[in-house]
Amino acid sequence: MLSLDHIHFAPDEITRVPLCDLGPSHGLSAGAVKMYQRFFELESVGLQGDDLNGMLGAALDGVLATNAQLVTQSGTLFYCRTQTHHGFADQDWLRGLADDHGLAGWEVNSLTMTSCASALAAMRFIQAIEEEHPVIILTGEKAFHYNVARLPVGLLAELPTAALFNAGPDKRSGKWTVLNTSVRHMPRFFQNPDAMAADDRRALQDEYLSGMIGFVGDSLKNFGDVLSDDFRVLPHNLNLPVTRALLRHFEWEPRCFQGDVQRLGHGYCSDIFVNLTDYEISHPNQISPGTQVFVLAAGTGVTFATCLLERTDFT
Repeated sequence: MLSLDHIHFAPDEITRVPLCDLGPSHGLSAGAVKMYQRFFELESVGLQGDDLNGMLGAALDGVLATNAQLVTQSGTLFYCRTQTHHGFADQDWLRGLADDHGLAGWEVNSLTMTSCASALAAMRFIQAIEEEHPVIILTGEKAFHYNVARLPVGLLAELPTAALFNAGPDKRSGKWTVLNTSVRHMPRFFQNPDAMAADDRRALQDEYLSGMIGFVGDSLKNFGDVLSDDFRVLPHNLNLPVTRALLRHFEWEPRCFQGDVQRLGHGYCSDIFVNLTDYEISHPNQISPGTQVFVLAAGTGVTFATCLLERTDFT
């Protein structure tokens, strides 16, 4: 069974930039700032000073620093991303990044088709193929231009993370066990909302919440054989009004741990790992062997993804 053994996220390396200072990266006017503050309760967005290679390399180093055996093993590195143009077109840059950090014996892959749900989709893929070798999922992107750094329902942040799966000789010995995963596409809405035809945009507004509620309900049924009564809910850091409507529908407000949407923004594919790390740090008394967390992410496409994790031990 797939185990999640370690997550590296360094919040002290993130600068929380107030919305009024995001003109160069996010192209926000004074009116847009007020809109994001009023409707989505945003105060700032987390940005990271390094370039893409430096940002992702630091996250990778964080995992390798506490799992030195990985450089002598074979495994697979997945970079889960939203923007298809991230990287360097004339270089095999991801291969070079892995090699530079001692992972020359590892395969590398980049996943983007499911946008901000790609990390959870990758976990489903790893689970489905019953991968037994170590796996690292690397996430984090640069908000380098306002056309790709903002959404109508939130602002995008630079939050690099690296998550290690199947690290130990006993694949059941990780901090969390992946009990089940689920992914669903709504392919009509494959474009970003700003680029959609008017009819599609109206349909998305009508169908997004109901589609998410239906998918979450089906996920709960699919997970029913292993789902405990007292599971916790960790949603992504995007569109607080819709997230809260979902929580009200399932009466989940008391069991939800919401990430720091207001100060960090939405971290592309990183939200799951950022929020799980924050939950571990801020709620140690609520986590013991057997604790379950139900994680939700959504991406353009539209893609919904869920994962059910269970705490195993504290090694």
